[in-house]
Amino acid sequence: MASAPLEPSGVRVGEGDGEPQDLVFTTMRAEGWRVAYLDAHLARMQEHAGRLGIAWPEDARAKAEAALVADMPTDRNSLILLSLTAAGVWAAESRPLTEDDEVALTCITHEAPRWSGGLTGTKHGGWEPYMVAKRAAVNAGADVALLIHDEAVVDADRATLLLLDDDGTAWYPDPEQGGIRSLTLESIVPGLAAEGIPVHSGRITATMLVRAREVVLLGTGIGVATMTSLDGEPVGAEGDDEFRSLCANLHQRALEGGWVDLEGES
Repeated sequence: MASAPLEPSGVRVGEGDGEPQDLVFTTMRAEGWRVAYLDAHLARMQEHAGRLGIAWPEDARAKAEAALVADMPTDRNSLILLSLTAAGVWAAESRPLTEDDEVALTCITHEAPRWSGGLTGTKHGGWEPYMVAKRAAVNAGADVALLIHDEAVVDADRATLLLLDDDGTAWYPDPEQGGIRSLTLESIVPGLAAEGIPVHSGRITATMLVRAREVVLLGTGIGVATMTSLDGEPVGAEGDDEFRSLCANLHQRALEGGWVDLEGES
């Protein structure tokens, strides 16, 4: 049997041309018999399942852990994609975690996919448009596609954007425009605030990105990386890596307190 296509973060699940209501999923980081931010991932899955019309079982935590344990590769760090189908089937699939190779990334702009009925912004089964965006980036010689709607950044094919403006304020795309809620971003916001960097959501245009002090990309798979260019134009002050370094340190610190040991480990 041929393998299913890859979801944007690189993990196979179902068929890429599925319908949004077919399944809800999340991609989490794993080390040995533990995963990061399990409760937050399940809470986001439950929220998105409700928007997709997928029933959320009362024993969701136990079934999710059973699926994770069945697929857990304990010999390496990995990304595990956990999914729940509309038929109530839990599944997990993993791949090696390689974000350490992605500290600086180039980007292109690409039209953001849109769905009706409040489905935009959920992690659902109709993710073929994200694969198309990723392929467009690769074909253009870039790493990541920024997803644009109404001339503003909505999301990226496998990350969330965080911009440091000249006034020391950080900005990420307004979730009301249809971006997917980022658990990685949420994990570092308190630390940024403690460092005197307020974080706000808002409308972010390509012009703002090009003139920003620094722009970073955050995600479970890529960790924290710098955006170095957009559609061939340089982004950020040359040689300035302080914001990315701070975000990376906060990310690592949050991870240290975010691990959950799975039941059934040997």
